[in-house]
Amino acid sequence: MMAALLVLIPVALPLVTAALLLTLTGRARLQQAASLVSGGVLLANAMLLCARTASGAILVLPLGNWSPRVGIVWVADALAATMLFFVALVSYTTLLYAAGSLRERERRYYYPLHQFLLVGVGGSLLTGDLFNLFVFFEIMLLASFALIALGGRARQICMGVPYVIVNLVGSALFLVAVGAMYGVAGTVNMAELAVRAESAGLPDVFWGAAALLLTVFMVKTALFPVFAWLPDSYPEASVTVNGLFAGLLTKVGVYTLFRTVPLFAGAAPGVLQPALVAVAATTMLVGVLGALGRSTIRGVLSFHIVSQVGYMIFGLALFTPLALAAGLFHTIHNMLAKTALIFAGGIAERIGGSGKLYAVRGLARTQPWLAAGFFVAAMSLAGMPPLSGFWGKWFLVTGGLAAGAPVATGISLLVGLFTLASMLKIWNAVFWGEPEGQRYPSRGRYRGMLGATLALAAMTVATGLLAAPIFSRLERVATQLLDVTPYVTAVRAAESHDARAEAP
Repeated sequence: MMAALLVLIPVALPLVTAALLLTLTGRARLQQAASLVSGGVLLANAMLLCARTASGAILVLPLGNWSPRVGIVWVADALAATMLFFVALVSYTTLLYAAGSLRERERRYYYPLHQFLLVGVGGSLLTGDLFNLFVFFEIMLLASFALIALGGRARQICMGVPYVIVNLVGSALFLVAVGAMYGVAGTVNMAELAVRAESAGLPDVFWGAAALLLTVFMVKTALFPVFAWLPDSYPEASVTVNGLFAGLLTKVGVYTLFRTVPLFAGAAPGVLQPALVAVAATTMLVGVLGALGRSTIRGVLSFHIVSQVGYMIFGLALFTPLALAAGLFHTIHNMLAKTALIFAGGIAERIGGSGKLYAVRGLARTQPWLAAGFFVAAMSLAGMPPLSGFWGKWFLVTGGLAAGAPVATGISLLVGLFTLASMLKIWNAVFWGEPEGQRYPSRGRYRGMLGATLALAAMTVATGLLAAPIFSRLERVATQLLDVTPYVTAVRAAESHDARAEAP
C-alpha cells in the first residue's frame, strides 16, 4: 500500500492541488501558499521514492485488474525517482520566484497551470506504456500552451505559434507511431515491447514506427535539426515560465529517450548509435553558435538549452554505463544551473526594463548577491571546477574517449569554451562596468526571486562537491537502464494484480 501511494502521489497530488487552486482564483497569496505546501509534499515523496529505489527496487502500480499488456501501469525505478526529485526541486524554487515576477493578471492562472504541468511531467516519468505517455504529454503540452501565452502580449502569442504548431504536429506523429506499434505488436506496454524487440521477427512496420517515435522525442527534446521552435518561443514567455520550461520540459524529452532507446535497442544499438552521436555533437555546436549570435540575455540562455541537450544525448548515444551516467549527471546539473541563470537574467531584465545586452550595466556593484548567483550558475554551465558542470563534462569526456568517440568528445570540449565565451558576454554586458540603465533597482530586491536564484546556484555547488556519491548512484541507474530484464520482470509480476511489485 505504501509503495502504491508513493507512485500515485506525483500525479494525483498536483491534480488535486490544481482543482483546489481554481477555486482560489484571484487570491494569489492563498494560491502560492497552497502550491508551496503541495510542492513540499511532492519533494518529500520524491525523496522517499529515491530511497525505496536506491537498491535497485522497481515499484509497479497496475490500475484495475487488467493485464499490463493492455492495461494502465505506472512504474517507478531509480531513473524515474531521480528525475522526480529534481523536478520537484525546480518546481518548488519556481513557485518561490513566481510571487515577485508575475504581473497581476498572470498570477490568477499561473499557479493552477503550474500544477497541471506537473501532472503531465509526473505522469510522463512514471507511465509504463506509450499510449499513456502520449496522454500525459498532451496534458503537459496543453498546460504549456496556456503558460507560454500567459499575459496575452501580442508578440508573446505570435512567437508562441511555432511552439504550438511544432508540438501539435509532433503529437499527431506520436499517435500514429503508437497506433502502428500496437497494430503490429499487440501492445504498447514498454516492458512487453522490449521483450518483442529482443526476440526479433517483428516486421519493418514496427521498426519504422519506432523510428518515428524516436523522431517525435527528438522534437520534444529540441535536438538538431528540429530545434528552431525553442529559442524563439521560450524567451517570449514570462521569466517564471521560461525558467520552469528550461528546467523541466526538454528534460522530459531527454528522459523519454533515455527510457525508450535501451528498451528498443537492447544491448546492440547498431546504426542508431552513430546517428545519435552525430545528432548530439551537431546539437551542441549549433546551439552554442546560436547563443553567441543573440543580443538578449534570455535569447542567449535559450539557445544554450539546445546546446546543453546535446551533451545529455551524447551520454546516451555512447551506450555504456559510464557514459549514460554522465549524460544523466549533466541532465540534473543543467536543470539546476539553467533555471538559476534564467531567473538571474529575469531579475536583470526587471531592473533595466529591457532584456537587451548593455541595456543595464554594473549590476555586480549594485546587486552583488544577484551577480554572485548568476556567476556561479554561469561558470557551472561553462564547466568550471569544482562546480557540477565541470564534473558533468569530465564524466562525458571520460566516457566518450573510453567508447571510442574522439571527434564528438573534441566537439564537446570546444563547445565548452564557446559556452564560457557566451557566459562572459552576458557578464561583461550586464554585470560588469559602471552602473548604468538601472531604471528600477528596487525590483532586484524581492526576496523570493533572489532567494530562489541563490538556492539553485548553491545546489550546483553542492552537486559539484557531492559529485562522487551522486555519480555512483547514477552509474547504478545507468546499469539498470541497459539491463532491461529487472524492469520487464517487475512489470510482468504485476499480472498477479497485486498493488505493488518489487524487483531487486
